[in-house]
Amino acid sequence: MIGRMNSAGPEPRRGLLGYYWFITFEHASGLHSLIEECRQAIDTTYFAPVSTNGIHLTLDRIAYIDECTPEQLDSIAAAARRACKNQPSFSLTFEQLGNLRGAIGFKVSPVERVRGLRDELRSATISVFPEAPIKGSASDPHVTVAYPIGEDLSSMAAATADRMSTLVRRVDVMVSEAVMVLLEHRRHGYRWKEITRIPLGK
Repeated sequence: MIGRMNSAGPEPRRGLLGYYWFITFEHASGLHSLIEECRQAIDTTYFAPVSTNGIHLTLDRIAYIDECTPEQLDSIAAAARRACKNQPSFSLTFEQLGNLRGAIGFKVSPVERVRGLRDELRSATISVFPEAPIKGSASDPHVTVAYPIGEDLSSMAAATADRMSTLVRRVDVMVSEAVMVLLEHRRHGYRWKEITRIPLGK
């Protein structure tokens, strides 16, 4: 078990949410540069930018905190390793910045590859933990770059994203693994503890 915590927003309130499947972007230098340019254009009066080491894409929920034993998590990870041998690495494209229900972020493509990976991980999770509280969101895969500070900021998020669109250039990032994390909610963002990494392909 790896003990590093990645911050995805400013400090305050603690609250462990549970275990999730993520895609993370620690080594995506081109994406980091783009995110940093976006950060500089965000009004921090209304939005809390995500740090580059906090950039992530949520694939699915595995279990709420204290619902799953360490042995079950190990078995889920083993099932995921077997399943993901059938999922080759793929390129993820960032080029569409917009309003994400009041947050600011990128919709990513190809959607079908992200959902295919999610489905493999979900099947692995359910094979060990049938009552897993999987996420029911129908929203497109996305990566948040700033969370709202306050309520009803959707129109401002849309206007900010539109203004920032001149900064956006296409960035492609190779995805070669998924990550099991323990997720913690903060006041205007999240951070996580890495549990294990699942390589894609043989």
